Amino acid sequence: MSAVRAKGFTLIEMLVAIAIFALVGAIAYTGLDRAIAIRRHLGVVRASWEARELAYYRLRTDLAQARPRPVRDSLGAFEPAFVIRRSATATTLVFTAGGPAPFGKTRASNLRRIAYKVTGGRLEWRRWQTLDRAPGTHRATLVLLDHIRRVHLRVLTTDGRYVRSWPLPGQPTQMPRLVRMTIRLDNGHHLRWVFPVGR
Repeated sequence: MSAVRAKGFTLIEMLVAIAIFALVGAIAYTGLDRAIAIRRHLGVVRASWEARELAYYRLRTDLAQARPRPVRDSLGAFEPAFVIRRSATATTLVFTAGGPAPFGKTRASNLRRIAYKVTGGRLEWRRWQTLDRAPGTHRATLVLLDHIRRVHLRVLTTDGRYVRSWPLPGQPTQMPRLVRMTIRLDNGHHLRWVFPVGR
């Protein structure tokens, strides 16, 4: 008479089932980890594109409102309406811009002094409280872009030439027609922007 097999799993069957569950769990974890990594990467990419759009919008809006109004700096020295400064570590675009009048002050001037400065791999937006500044005048600063490797800045003169420096000799209130900016990022991407000035 043959022996009757007891109901249940044998040790080998249990080990096989555990191995299958472990394999399925490992595959599921790998897939979940990959999905999380992709989502995180997409978040970084989206934030990068949003920052580029904000930088482009600010530059376009401010340069469209540029005005030929010279100012005095914090030392009392004369500063032309539109200036490009370069040094070994920074490139700066400074100009006077218009805009909406301060809230509740319809008689107040709507002009403001604005700068865009590329330094330390970052594009910074700066705005001063007043046009003709005194020592200690407050300045607001906002970082628009980072991971910048290099920037090329050119402006178009009224006679159709692109130049690297501004103002032109003897023309402190003269405004360029266009600003052409090329930004090279650390990832190798290039941003090529052209902005009309004062319109």
